[in-house]
Amino acid sequence: MSKNILTKALLVLVVITLSAVLLTGCTFFSKTVTVKLSGNDTALAQNYSISVDDGESEGFLTGTETLDITGLSIGNHTFKATVSGYSGEKKAFISGLWSITATIPVAAD
Repeated sequence: MSKNILTKALLVLVVITLSAVLLTGCTFFSKTVTVKLSGNDTALAQNYSISVDDGESEGFLTGTETLDITGLSIGNHTFKATVSGYSGEKKAFISGLWSITATIPVAAD
């Protein structure tokens, strides 16, 4: 009888914990990605708009700067760098275990 009560209490605790995580916007499962650029000196001199999965701009990068993008879900994402005459794209898988760096190769269109 005591094992049965303990098992039920543990199950209720797990359900409450999972519900709290899911109802708060899944921040437990969101990750940060550091974005960098690579390319020749002319391409790196441009000021690129950085977007994820064809969304709005997350910020701008030039040269060897980095940009941290937070709140990304676990899974496949496409990072794009665009500016007039130059662009680049990098697909990356975000896992739940490690932070990643996505290096976008940029070049003239």
